[in-house]
Amino acid sequence: MSEDRLEKLVESNAKSIQALSDAVARDCEAFNQERKEWAQDRRRVFEWMARLAAAQADFYEMQADHLSHLDRIDDRLTDILDRLTPKPDQ
Repeated sequence: MSEDRLEKLVESNAKSIQALSDAVARDCEAFNQERKEWAQDRRRVFEWMARLAAAQADFYEMQADHLSHLDRIDDRLTDILDRLTPKPDQ
């Protein structure tokens, strides 16, 4: 191989190595950017899930309170009905 041809080959390899290095650096930068976006999306999803869980807890607490209120009303109505209804002779 002539020295001129060897020099061109080394220069071509250096350009190829530089291009590959630049491509890898761009890919790493893009991956890191996507990773940051994924982390933000995950954080938002977990925040929404926490809000949903809190809303569900509030709903079930209100539902339980409503049902206990209905039970109290039912008990009072039963008491009133017992007082107003004549008892059969025993």
